[in-house]
Amino acid sequence: MTQQSAFLHALHTDPWAFPFAVLFVLLLFDLSMLAHELGHAWAIRKLLGDDALLEVKAGIGVFYRRGRLSLGILPIWGYARFTESLASPMQWRIIFLAGPVASVFMGGVFSTLAMLPIPDNWAQAFLIMGIANYALAAVNLIPIPPLDGWKIVESYLPAFGIQLKPTQRAWLYRWGMVFIIVVSALFLLENGVYHG
Repeated sequence: MTQQSAFLHALHTDPWAFPFAVLFVLLLFDLSMLAHELGHAWAIRKLLGDDALLEVKAGIGVFYRRGRLSLGILPIWGYARFTESLASPMQWRIIFLAGPVASVFMGGVFSTLAMLPIPDNWAQAFLIMGIANYALAAVNLIPIPPLDGWKIVESYLPAFGIQLKPTQRAWLYRWGMVFIIVVSALFLLENGVYHG
């Protein structure tokens, strides 16, 4: 029996196998998103002090909230909100680079776990999570509002005499999100979710 057919057999014979697999994958993605946002939070606290950090949120559909931390069940979006006016342009760049750096670190952790002498299905799951974390870092560095890459680019705008008003910034972030959602949906329509 091949690995894939063994997995499919387990899904059909054990009614808990599929819900467990989905929950496990969501947990790993939540952990990845949390690590990314905690990277931002760590930089904010180191550069600007603890009081500058207002909120850290990873995922939507909040199931856990403690102090300034909120965790959601669906790992779709996250952010680390802080008192932006306290940050110099260089601190701004470091803060928004810290999330992708944390994602690369998590990619390394998952890739290392995949090399341990563990069952193949676990190794494959960890390898996929390693790749997903590297992709999370890369995608976040694309300069499209409101991704981290845009926020780094945005920190250079005042040097060129460009000052975004709050309404302009909100407009860019809103339409940037629309663009990201449309491109993501088109990608999924073109390529599908899973090719087994």
